[in-house]
Amino acid sequence: MMKKVLILLLIVCALPSAKGQVGFGYRIGHGSYKMSAMSSLLVQIQRDLQQEFPVPMMVTDDFPNHYNHFTEVSYSKRSSDLGVNFTYLSTGGRVAYSDYSGELAYNLHAVGYRFGLHYRNFYFQTNPGQDKNLSLFIELSPGIMLNDISSDGYYRTETGRNELAEKYMINSKSTGLSINAYNGIQWNIIRSFGINLGVGYQAELSGKVKDSDTKIDWSGIRVGLGLNYKFIP
Repeated sequence: MMKKVLILLLIVCALPSAKGQVGFGYRIGHGSYKMSAMSSLLVQIQRDLQQEFPVPMMVTDDFPNHYNHFTEVSYSKRSSDLGVNFTYLSTGGRVAYSDYSGELAYNLHAVGYRFGLHYRNFYFQTNPGQDKNLSLFIELSPGIMLNDISSDGYYRTETGRNELAEKYMINSKSTGLSINAYNGIQWNIIRSFGINLGVGYQAELSGKVKDSDTKIDWSGIRVGLGLNYKFIP
């Protein structure tokens, strides 16, 4: 899949610009994620830790909604964009305890690398192809999600710091599929440069943690603020 995305990227960049433009974009967003299965896994790890460390440790971070970063390369013609994109997503969970005699912390990290294609249609424009153009758009993006789950942890006593046993550690990579529907508004200050704001939803066929039925589900609402630039001949 990554090879296909790179090939399409080269095709997009090599397209002639006589009747269209190649452009680049960046969008910072905030996402909600359906990580209930990962939360359950963290609670199970907490219980296992309490068998060895009988202290009232608590879940202090439970896979919260978090920021994501979206970049794209597109080929634009008339009122449509076609291109490739990459999104970085992250969240995590934490179990912790501390008192005068020491502390314990366990972190479970979830990172997603999404490689996608996108089609964007500007279905309404006030001043097409000119400066100061206000437009509305809809965007569809199928993609593949590469999940990277890792963990770390330690406990500290009066005698010093020690790493938690390997049996508590998780190191897993998996793959999922997703589709993202997004609707937004864009203001082109000049023909080649625009600012956009939008909201959408990502649905996912989730990957799983290695040797487990635990799903890594990035499905949820997406809100984003972005910039784009087009090379206009």
